Amino acid sequence: MKRHPIFLREVFELRSVLLVGFACLLGASACAEQPKAAGTRTSQDAARQQREVEVPRTVVTPTDTSSIPELLQKAAALANAQRWKEAAAQYELAYRLEPEGAFGSEALWGAADAHDRANELEPALARYELFAQREPESPHAHDALVRITRLAVFLNHFTQAGTYADRLLKSPEPLSDTERIAVLSARALALIEGGEAQQASYFIEKGRDIVDAHQLDAAGKVPRDLAQLYYALGELRRFKAERIVFQPMPPNFGAVLEERCQLLLDAQSAYADSMRAYDAHWSAMAGYRTVELYQKLHEDLLAVKAPPSADTERKQQLFEGAVRTRYAILLTKARALAQSTLGMAERTGEKSEWVDRTREALKAIDQAVKDEEAALAKLPYTKQDFEAYFAQMDAAAAPPKSTSPSKPAPSAKPAPNKSPAPAPKPINP
Repeated sequence: MKRHPIFLREVFELRSVLLVGFACLLGASACAEQPKAAGTRTSQDAARQQREVEVPRTVVTPTDTSSIPELLQKAAALANAQRWKEAAAQYELAYRLEPEGAFGSEALWGAADAHDRANELEPALARYELFAQREPESPHAHDALVRITRLAVFLNHFTQAGTYADRLLKSPEPLSDTERIAVLSARALALIEGGEAQQASYFIEKGRDIVDAHQLDAAGKVPRDLAQLYYALGELRRFKAERIVFQPMPPNFGAVLEERCQLLLDAQSAYADSMRAYDAHWSAMAGYRTVELYQKLHEDLLAVKAPPSADTERKQQLFEGAVRTRYAILLTKARALAQSTLGMAERTGEKSEWVDRTREALKAIDQAVKDEEAALAKLPYTKQDFEAYFAQMDAAAAPPKSTSPSKPAPSAKPAPNKSPAPAPKPINP
């Protein structure tokens, strides 16, 4: 059929419009709008921008569909129900999905707190640290630093604890009495670990001043932060004690040994005060350190070499037997303390590294006792021979009697309930 020219022209124009429109849909540059003049905006653009709002991300799982705010609400509900491990998992999920979003900080703080309360201490420490780095101006920032300091000490990360303690001591933010005690003792423990006992003593005494000023150390159970302070005091005294060595043998061996034994007893007293918090973890830490005090003293005393006066094989054998016999009591004491610490851990369910250390220490003590018995059995002398040698050494070490008459000093009555455990007698050939 023959087409009219006008009809053909309309078909051609329609085809052209459709092709151009299709090209525009494909993003052809020929259909791009001409740039508008600077500073102008159509009413349609303004209306579209007014309708644009930020919508929280929706999380789709095989069993659920939730937004980030809904995940945080679920985590908070679990925390309110004290289902801390589940709450921590929900907060971690929210943080993992939206780490930098509007709800990232809320999720991070919630995860740290929930891990802490669930006794998941390493993850809690890591989350508190990240929160403190991200949100230094947050209302939770000060609390985060205090919790980091306490957890780092609890986990034996003393250098890390000292770093945050130093920040808190320099901060204008006020600390409560117990917080300041925790921070001061953390700083002291970091210094002791670095071998700076004199500076550590300053921070410990500052903490003890707070205890005395507010009478925080009443009879019975003490606050947990005091356990940390007394542990630091025990560590300071242990550090000082173990710096006293007997090789080479000092000329005033008896006085030196007595000084070390007194420091040992003072350290043990501080560790015992730490146990008054009735916290199984602190008791395990203090218990192990007390065992170590006696082990180390026994080890150092066995390293003492015979004096020049022991110039025959017989005298050298008697000296060896005397040392092994006299100081075997240290192993007996260490074994009893280790067994007591492990018994406490079994009753309370404590499973920290300190329990493992104590268990290993007990094995070493049992082996040392066997080694001592075997060594004594090889010597051709009896216990009576060693005791006679003791008597000779004690007589040689006694000061000479004065020939001038003097009025005897009145004997002092011992104070009730003040009898410390007897220290080992020194060997002074």
